[in-house]
Amino acid sequence: MNSFYDLLNTDYLLTFFLIVIRVSGILFTAPVFGSGVVDVRLRLFFSIIVSILIINNVSIISFQNVSTLLLILLVIKELLIGIATGVLARFIFAGVQFGGQLIGFQMGFGVVNILDPQTNTQVSIIAQFQNILMILIFLAIGGHLFVIKAISYSFTNVPLAKFTFSSEGYIFLVEKFGSIFLTAIKIIAPVFVTLLLLHVVMGIMARLVPQMNVLIVGFPVQIAFGLLVLLLSLSYFYKIFEKILYQYLVNIDQLFKILGG
Repeated sequence: MNSFYDLLNTDYLLTFFLIVIRVSGILFTAPVFGSGVVDVRLRLFFSIIVSILIINNVSIISFQNVSTLLLILLVIKELLIGIATGVLARFIFAGVQFGGQLIGFQMGFGVVNILDPQTNTQVSIIAQFQNILMILIFLAIGGHLFVIKAISYSFTNVPLAKFTFSSEGYIFLVEKFGSIFLTAIKIIAPVFVTLLLLHVVMGIMARLVPQMNVLIVGFPVQIAFGLLVLLLSLSYFYKIFEKILYQYLVNIDQLFKILGG
């Protein structure tokens, strides 16, 4: 434990400031922690508490020969590392929400939108249902602990004064951003295939029985089938989301290896 006199040390204070910047970048962008429902002051307070717990395991940097410009670059570097770490976790939720948007559109809920408090944007009711379910699973399997573990892990693999500027890191983030669509496909596969087959069957029935109004009959049928398959696929959703969340730790490890050189 550092003594009270360390608080009067400029190097100690600046090192603590850089830690708070990185931790804030992670917590302000990570899912659940970075939700719009969580007050900004609470997030900042939690960032300071986590930084206090971490600083004892971080080497104090000497700022005697550091210019103001270099200090600003260090602050930007810590902020970008924190944002990149939190955004990787956010990609998981974005993929699931995108899948929910597609399911809602297929079920006929394309215009039934509600406000998502996490992103302050309008999403379909199915996407919001999956988002709430996803948050509960995230907390149940310790996703919040994964984020905190990623914070501690970042200082081990990417020290405060070390950073490798490489295009490989940007390419890695872009690739993971593209995996949002793959995540969406994995999540919506059961419902999407069922509704696609239902549309094919309804199209065949419309040709065989021209007197039947497909629009009136098909709308409640596709909603009923969609909700039924969505209910039956909850266990599948849990397993897939758990695997995706564990993959997040692998992605974080790869990202830190790239940034740490």
